[in-house]
Amino acid sequence: MAADLAPRIDFSKLKCFPELDGEKNKIVTKAFLESAQNVIDSIESFGILFSPIVKDMRGNVKRLEAKYNENDKAFHYLEDLILCDSKGNESSNAFDTVTEGLLWLKRALEMIERFFRNMLDDTTCSDNVKHLLKKAYEDALLPYHGFFAQKGFQVLHHYVPTRTALLGSSQTNNNNIVALKTFLITFRANIDHINAFFEANNLNKTYKV
Repeated sequence: MAADLAPRIDFSKLKCFPELDGEKNKIVTKAFLESAQNVIDSIESFGILFSPIVKDMRGNVKRLEAKYNENDKAFHYLEDLILCDSKGNESSNAFDTVTEGLLWLKRALEMIERFFRNMLDDTTCSDNVKHLLKKAYEDALLPYHGFFAQKGFQVLHHYVPTRTALLGSSQTNNNNIVALKTFLITFRANIDHINAFFEANNLNKTYKV
């Protein structure tokens, strides 16, 4: 029985998102991508129906990794990688695939961050967390989704696992809750920083898919 109550996500084992470089106020690319991959692995634990989201996020991580591996010294910081990529496009209408990759990865990560935070903020500690994922989706991704993408999510969010399945039973998950709170600190800081970076550099495209 105890094994059944073990959490699907052990936040103490996830690599926290990097602190912003104190001198440069930038995000270290490799560390960010490693943490993003950890989050994607966590979403995979939601179940097979979430595989399209997992596949899309992994694809965007691979885009960024490929660019980073072209010159890991020049692209040590995520912001330098993106600025190099976006300035390399001569067409004012086109949108570089790597920059687009980070844009959509960031939006998906923000949905997950909001979902986990909603779970922490839910004072009822309801085991049913479908509405918490729905709210996170509405805040982070809904503005950029067209009719069919919205309909797809309306079906998908009904299959998110319970609070107990994700975090463990209420009797045994205290350490996991503490680890989650710690994990969300730099997670949120990275998201906020990337949002500000995209706005400052006019990269926050708002087309719908």
